[in-house]
Amino acid sequence: RKEIDYAINNDKPLLAVYLKETKLAADLQLKLASRQAILKYDLSDEEFFEQCSFAFERLGLFETPAIQPSVTEFSDLTESTSDLEENLNSVLEHDERFVPRYDKTDRNHMRRLLQKGSLIIDLIAEDQVPFGTHQSAEMIDLVANSIDHEIEKQKDDDELQELKDDRYSLINLYGAIKKLPAFVPLYVQLGNLLHKYGLFDEEVVLLEKAISDSNLNNTDLIKIKDRLNVAMEYRDADDASMDDTERITENLRRALQKKPLDVSQIREMLEQCTDDVVLYDVAYKTDKDPDMVTIREKAARLIKNRDYQYALSSYIFNPARTDMILNLNDSLEGDELFIARVILTDPNDENKSHMLIYCKDESLLMLGWLYVHGIRKFCADKLHYIGSRFPEAYEEMTSDEKNKCRQDWLMHASELVIENILPEDKAVSERLSGSAAVYSEPLHFFLSIQHPRKAVRCWHANKLKNPVYIAYVGSWTADDQIKEALSVKIDSTELITEMVFGDLSGADLVFAFQKPKDLTLQDRFLVEIMKNNPDRTIREHVRKELLRGNIDIPGVDLTKPDPLFNKQD
Repeated sequence: RKEIDYAINNDKPLLAVYLKETKLAADLQLKLASRQAILKYDLSDEEFFEQCSFAFERLGLFETPAIQPSVTEFSDLTESTSDLEENLNSVLEHDERFVPRYDKTDRNHMRRLLQKGSLIIDLIAEDQVPFGTHQSAEMIDLVANSIDHEIEKQKDDDELQELKDDRYSLINLYGAIKKLPAFVPLYVQLGNLLHKYGLFDEEVVLLEKAISDSNLNNTDLIKIKDRLNVAMEYRDADDASMDDTERITENLRRALQKKPLDVSQIREMLEQCTDDVVLYDVAYKTDKDPDMVTIREKAARLIKNRDYQYALSSYIFNPARTDMILNLNDSLEGDELFIARVILTDPNDENKSHMLIYCKDESLLMLGWLYVHGIRKFCADKLHYIGSRFPEAYEEMTSDEKNKCRQDWLMHASELVIENILPEDKAVSERLSGSAAVYSEPLHFFLSIQHPRKAVRCWHANKLKNPVYIAYVGSWTADDQIKEALSVKIDSTELITEMVFGDLSGADLVFAFQKPKDLTLQDRFLVEIMKNNPDRTIREHVRKELLRGNIDIPGVDLTKPDPLFNKQD
């Protein structure tokens, strides 16, 4: 194992030769899966020598073999076993009784992992994330944690470890196959894993693509076609066991995988779908196909369960949520937490206006009157309707009195978030299933900017993970403690350039971000980044961009590399 790690880490030539059929540990299997392997036990002696010679020449170990070992020498190594075709297609000897059994909950979990892990697959295929490493494992764990925690609670330690190992293998093997589409042993390993979890449809798609890519030699092509026939038989048998609801869901999922999309067919299928988990998944899709826009919007409007509506509404970056919000109509009546949440976090004035129609909270109505574009008269009428003395009383106040009122209204809104909305986020999350989740980051962002108490602002600022939120809060806050805490979280040179030369709207088109009126607030944040950020590349990028923008920082010589790191004022 140490020798293999050394070879991989130091880019040494590596060839795996299996003298007999061997069960590898999960981590070793991942490390070797994308490497060429020779299965001695499946080859004749001549075939074995031929493959070794070719592999050694390709790896540069020698240019021409000096002498071909005798048949006896190779026979001494191991007894001959079944050929590669038997190993590759052992699954062919089956009938309906041998269709692999699987747990549907596990299958749905793995299916969502593939959907949400597509970016990791691409990164592995492009060598941006090393195959089978801790880095890929950590990324896979993050995706898995965002899908479904309940499945892990139902397993004992051994079952949970097996699930984790299979998740690592699934994503890494998909990435390896995308990189090396003609490498048949990868299809064997991945096919076995797909069978284990009942992902027959995924195997059909995978094998059809392998055949259409035309990267297989004739022998491998025959084997892959045979395996495709098995996968299709398994899929058909699995379909026959579904009830009507499951069949609608499965047909919808398959229709969404086809290119080009049949929009009218998919919209009809959505009308028949009664599973809000499925509708949420469709509405939440990030597919950039322009045809998906109306499909996402249709799915969002069809969601009936309030928890899934609430969850989708929390993702203010999701393109379908506005369509859903504007379609809720009278179902919002009395849902004060849903209403307040959108008013306080949504960047879209149209959505705020829609929610203010149902709002009966004087403080929120006055915040709407103050800050929501084009809705002053409506908010005033609504305030009159609930018997409020505002907004007329506010207009008659002195500047200090107005400032005090604004602080009181923001305090009320902040406490509403802390005492009611965040607990509601947690309660809704616990009732959701599948990949649905509630995104609380916009609430932490609101509190890190608006809460009157510094300690509360600091606590919620430290909860931020969205890089644009972090840059915005760091640029706007007057609290040096918050600037210092957030300065170590900046990890993008592109974001720094946007801060210096833009207004962050280039990094996030959803929010109407802008620079603070007092630009020294942002300069102080950039100084904190140069002082505290652990990445020298980030620190130096700040310095160079400040120089390029002719921005002067008093007391800092920007011509000197890394002028502030670990230096005290």
